[in-house]
Amino acid sequence: MNIQKPLKSVSAITASLLIIAGATGLSKAETTLGKTDVTLPETGISSGVLNPEGNNADAEKESESNWWKAEITDYDSSLSLISYELIPETTQITTSVTPTATTTTTVETTAVTSETLEDTEKALNNDNQFPSEVPYTAGSGEGATPSQKPIEIANPASGEFAFTTYGWGHGVGLSQNGADAYATYSGWSYQDILFHYYQGTYLMNTGTTDGEIVSVGGETMDVLDAVAGIVYREVGPNMHEEAIKAQAVAVYTYIKFYGNDSNDLRCKPNPPQNVIDICKSVLGEALYYDGDFALTMFSASTGGDSANCYDVFSQDVPYLRSVYCEYDAICDPHYATVTYMTASQVKSDIESTYGITLSDNPETWFEPYVGDSGYIYNVIIDGQINVRGNDLRACLGLKSPKFDIAYAQ
Repeated sequence: MNIQKPLKSVSAITASLLIIAGATGLSKAETTLGKTDVTLPETGISSGVLNPEGNNADAEKESESNWWKAEITDYDSSLSLISYELIPETTQITTSVTPTATTTTTVETTAVTSETLEDTEKALNNDNQFPSEVPYTAGSGEGATPSQKPIEIANPASGEFAFTTYGWGHGVGLSQNGADAYATYSGWSYQDILFHYYQGTYLMNTGTTDGEIVSVGGETMDVLDAVAGIVYREVGPNMHEEAIKAQAVAVYTYIKFYGNDSNDLRCKPNPPQNVIDICKSVLGEALYYDGDFALTMFSASTGGDSANCYDVFSQDVPYLRSVYCEYDAICDPHYATVTYMTASQVKSDIESTYGITLSDNPETWFEPYVGDSGYIYNVIIDGQINVRGNDLRACLGLKSPKFDIAYAQ
């Protein structure tokens, strides 16, 4: 299997500091220069990656993926993320759904595609710079100003690892933080937002919402109650209206993709009236790809670029490819978060999770492979096993599978 060359380098920051470049928004152009197609060593290393065809030896095992995302429960007026909630997700990734009695659609409206709207890649303002009122809370994205919040530079102590993560969540599909910023600072509609993050999809009304019943966590309920409750839990009531609409369409489509079942999404009780009204205004609108409901995944923020689904979940979904999200590099306080762990902590987590015994040299423990979207999709651990970047993220309790690794001797 051809994969990208691991972006690994030894930094001269200190004589004893080892930097493994996994995914950094600060030097993406620089770190990608060394990428070439290589083949993973095969001798003695087991592969845990499910290829798009699902035909390798571990395909059946890996199809039960440990899905995970982060949820934004609310925003304050300065666009700072107030709280996130981690939800373990275990489900099989598929790229299509077989219509059943509950998923067959009656099309009542003309399909809307990105070609029927204005180009979603519109300039942010006339001089193609970020508006002055954007709260530059983090990052160094295009258009950022010197007044922005400085990025913390990883500085591990001797015998310590520093993991720098970019964004929060798996990063695949819609960015909730990015959607709110695009609506607020660029004037994007919910359709602009959806077609940006799910490129190649089209929007239609199912025409089935009158009296439609769906399942949420094993409980059946009216579809509007379900969508409003999930949207309330995901993004709260204070986002821009167009961002909430985009989230509502993504939630409804997600439910339809899984045959009128919310799958891993859950409601927050008693959504406020504004959330109910906004969800009702777009209720029934769903994204489609090639005649089926799209898998409309979403996460809190992306660290500047959304993830290619293959890089995170080892599945090639045409409309879940990496797209640029400039606001997630400058408006997200969780951009470039540094987490410090001692080598003994890392050793304990790795050995207990994967059932291996690590060597005595922490510098050899991680050999990451990075996809075009900047997310780590494979890591060879101590030359013994090959694991997905998102699984390692879960093992170590990191915010995102888009991260860098530094170690100080």
